[in-house]
Amino acid sequence: MIQELDLAPGERVRFISDIHFGHAKALTREPEELGFLLEGCSHLVVCGDLSETRESPCREEGLEKRARFLRMCRDAGVQPVLLAGNHDPDEKAGLLKLQGGRICALHGHALFREVAPWGWEYLKNKQISRELIAAFPEAEADLLRRLELARAMSVLVPPVYTRSGTHQNKLVRFLAHSAWPPERPVRILLAWLTMMWRMGKFADRFFPEAEVVIFGHLHRRAVSGKKGRRLYVNLGACFRHARCWAADVTPERGVSIRSYTPGGYDGPEAILR
Repeated sequence: MIQELDLAPGERVRFISDIHFGHAKALTREPEELGFLLEGCSHLVVCGDLSETRESPCREEGLEKRARFLRMCRDAGVQPVLLAGNHDPDEKAGLLKLQGGRICALHGHALFREVAPWGWEYLKNKQISRELIAAFPEAEADLLRRLELARAMSVLVPPVYTRSGTHQNKLVRFLAHSAWPPERPVRILLAWLTMMWRMGKFADRFFPEAEVVIFGHLHRRAVSGKKGRRLYVNLGACFRHARCWAADVTPERGVSIRSYTPGGYDGPEAILR
């Protein structure tokens, strides 16, 4: 569940997250659109949700595109490192420790015991979700158990992509799925507003030695800057109504980010550390 990686001189690790191969709302339709991300790095770390691997209509397409993407990495001489997200809980590692744990990367769904307290998977199945959480009392203090809870919660119920039985009008369907009940948008907004605070508490509890924490899951890119000695980097998502970022780390623990869209970078590199 925890993977460790050390860099040799001259190596560079690139981090991305939330590509969502196969999902109808993903910006990336084909793996080849992301070939530019393999240039200039020795390792590519995907901080979860590369594709949909849970039982759903997206699963077959997601698995096929993930396999193609991994072949692209191998052909380019880049070592892929896949971390488990709530959409691809079949991946083994839930946390990556780089350079002795001074840099940590994860998807971010373990921040919430419910994984996605705004998601229909939770909102429609609150009771069995609470029963599952109650079965993991050690998850408040034991990192491995917390990661196990995140995996178990991710596969507890089938994914919910659209509300059934709603009106044929696209706007009505969107509002029914995204804005009703009011609890859903409120929970989304609360997660965005508190994500850096939550990650700070999470890191203090489970990997206090980290100087840099890189994560995804929340579909909104936000770099909080340095709080104390620690830098937090949220990579956003290659998803409709969101923005995606790649973060690079060098053996000297330098950190930079750059925004991209399918097919290429769309902004200059920003040095964070």
